[in-house]
Amino acid sequence: MSSSKCSERVRVGVIGCGPITLNAHADAIAKAANIELEAIADRDELLLTEMAQRLHPARAYRDGGDLLNDPRVELVVIAVHDRFHIPLARSALAAGKHVLVEKPLGISVEECESLRDALTNDRILAVGCNRRFLPGVRATKRFLLEEGGEVISYRSHYYDSTFRHSVTQANKFPPAVEPGDNVIRPDGPDWKLTDKRVYNLVTHSPHLLDLARHLTGSIAAVRAMYREVRVEADGSRALARGHAWWIDLRFGNGSTGQCLLLLPRAGEFEEGFEVHCSGGHVTCSYPYVWFQRETTRVYSASAKEFRSPDAQDCHTFRLQLEALADSIVTGAPQINASLEDGIACVKAMVAASYSSLHDGQWIDPESVGGDVANPYVRLGNPAAAV
Repeated sequence: MSSSKCSERVRVGVIGCGPITLNAHADAIAKAANIELEAIADRDELLLTEMAQRLHPARAYRDGGDLLNDPRVELVVIAVHDRFHIPLARSALAAGKHVLVEKPLGISVEECESLRDALTNDRILAVGCNRRFLPGVRATKRFLLEEGGEVISYRSHYYDSTFRHSVTQANKFPPAVEPGDNVIRPDGPDWKLTDKRVYNLVTHSPHLLDLARHLTGSIAAVRAMYREVRVEADGSRALARGHAWWIDLRFGNGSTGQCLLLLPRAGEFEEGFEVHCSGGHVTCSYPYVWFQRETTRVYSASAKEFRSPDAQDCHTFRLQLEALADSIVTGAPQINASLEDGIACVKAMVAASYSSLHDGQWIDPESVGGDVANPYVRLGNPAAAV
């Protein structure tokens, strides 16, 4: 995934000028060796004007449909509310564009599955599971394929922080862009305001679930427990409401795993994983991916040695764009999470929600339908009998 792989620059259009574009995609596009920002689009005029002044695209559109009709745009980055992901991805594919859609792929199992009919062999759809591009994750994937042998267990964690935003806003992120009055709200409940249990699972668990599948293989069964917790916020002694998820996994190869999601914990942000296999083990920790640092330790039993990737390049948002552009231009195998990866991740997420609402039953992800707020087991496709 070196930045010199692809000399031709892929012209990209970004739909959505909110925080994820400002804080992640804009910097990634500016630094990517094989990407050129062609256009941006947002319905909110103040947001669009401010972002156009900052990002200097060739064109700025008030309507995402106008961007999709722009023949100079080859790749569309969809960085809008989760409920708009599938409709915009479908429209982008119909317009002949390649697509990178932010995670999660969509809200419900059915809408995600419906996107299969829209994807043709000459287009690429990728889901923004950027953790795949951390040096430690790449080194672990390579080790498991070449030396690791049979996976015995997998464990991962995602700890949000009580002071994360105050740290990043002061030290990493550019000044926020305040929207005007024309921000488009999707139909359906705003879970961020009405149901933090649902919102947190939808927003954060895709990182854990996609990485588990990416490293260990297909998820055959899920069970989950959830409870509300109280944590001290910002050292103020005031207790804030938080959420804790324990998600147990059984993989198709027979191994087991667990994902722990704490939102937030009292202290620093941290993500990481630990995998044990017949040929060794790996531990990986990335205290804060926005700051592009991580620590990985790989033990190879055959070589009788520990080793670590140097992690000199952890700009995962840039790396995922460069890899996607490389696949578009050269036909290189897709490294980014695919449509099927995105569908499987949403199924596992919905299965976890269903399990947490039904006393921690083991659930086959292929048996579920609906979304995280309203999950159900589809008729004729029973839950996992584990």
